Amino acid sequence: MIDAPQVRPGFWSGLDRKGRYTILAAAGGWMFDAFDIMLLAMLAVPIMKDLHLAASQLALVFSIQLAASALGGIVMGTLADYIGRRTAMIVNILIYALSTGAIFLAHSLVTLLVLRFFTGLGLGGEWALGMTLIAERIPGAMRGRAVALGNIGWPLGTLLAAVFAYFINPALGWRATFALAAFPALLVIWVRAYVPESELWQSARRVRRDLAREPVSLLAIFGRKHVKYTLLVFAAILCTQFSYWMFWTWLPTYLVKARSFTLSGSIFWMIVTQLGALAGYVTNGILQDRIGRRAALCFFTVGEAVMMAVFLLIVTNAAFMYVMALLLGFCTGYWASYGSIVTENFPTRVRTTAAGTTYNLARAVSFVGPILITSVAAAVNWSAALAMPAVAALLVGLLVWTLPETKGRDLASLDRP
Repeated sequence: MIDAPQVRPGFWSGLDRKGRYTILAAAGGWMFDAFDIMLLAMLAVPIMKDLHLAASQLALVFSIQLAASALGGIVMGTLADYIGRRTAMIVNILIYALSTGAIFLAHSLVTLLVLRFFTGLGLGGEWALGMTLIAERIPGAMRGRAVALGNIGWPLGTLLAAVFAYFINPALGWRATFALAAFPALLVIWVRAYVPESELWQSARRVRRDLAREPVSLLAIFGRKHVKYTLLVFAAILCTQFSYWMFWTWLPTYLVKARSFTLSGSIFWMIVTQLGALAGYVTNGILQDRIGRRAALCFFTVGEAVMMAVFLLIVTNAAFMYVMALLLGFCTGYWASYGSIVTENFPTRVRTTAAGTTYNLARAVSFVGPILITSVAAAVNWSAALAMPAVAALLVGLLVWTLPETKGRDLASLDRP
């Protein structure tokens, strides 16, 4: 008798319910993070007009938000290593959702700066919390794809921001649009009811308590044991942050001012980029689990640099502009690599601290990016300004090879003495 061949389950069907809910929670939190940030970028023109702000003043708002996210990432990342990943995520979501909704009250630059500072505090920890929850729940052989699905929240959030900017803003105005944008606060109800706490974190906490081992500390990731990986991961993320924020924060404005798009046209173009990004994130996750974390990241960052150069220097035809939109968005799939690279290089007791600190310190330092773009655009032109991010993307493709390959790593092994 010949045994029937066994059918291997697909990725999603191979996960248990806790794993699926964990991925959905991470994707949801990250989606609303992107939704919040990109909504401000897409409505920059009407906000500047209504509040009588110059581009340099709104650039300061973007920069304050990025700087505040560093503080939020460090605080929430460290706190999550004490109180748990799920609890910290709930606090995070409430902070940024409510402060975003409050923007409808802004009538001056000062008010806008204060509100975006608090928004940044909440936004800062979201990525690290979601990626750590996924890493500690999903087996190593499937982790790359799981992390990629969690990161898909970013292009979905950008698409949602585009829908709000394209449909709600023309009908109700930017203030009402931001008031309605507070709805992500409702996500905490679902997270609290269905998302499990990390069992790996709970186990590590019991060991530390029972054996009176060293407490979680921000200083630990800069100690002799972890400092090398902390600095290497930080450098790679910093270059990526510079590349992303310098290019994408001002891209809608560039399309209006340099390519003669209408505001609605620039928003539609951004929607096309995010459709490409969805494909890029999924592809990145598959490549991570097949060829490794480093090769996948290198492929996407170098690809993004090439696409930026082609877009700025060669493509002028309207039809090809939308092809480039898909390709530029596809290459931003590089973000799906960092969830694996960061979480797989640090033990449980400092994992979220390391992820939150490296990611958000890099995001804070990159606050000079949006300001630098406006300065170069004023001195030369927008095309020259937006060419700088391509150089930063190329640097990432080199830096990633200084990190160890962590494909399929058992995270529990990092906790052993």
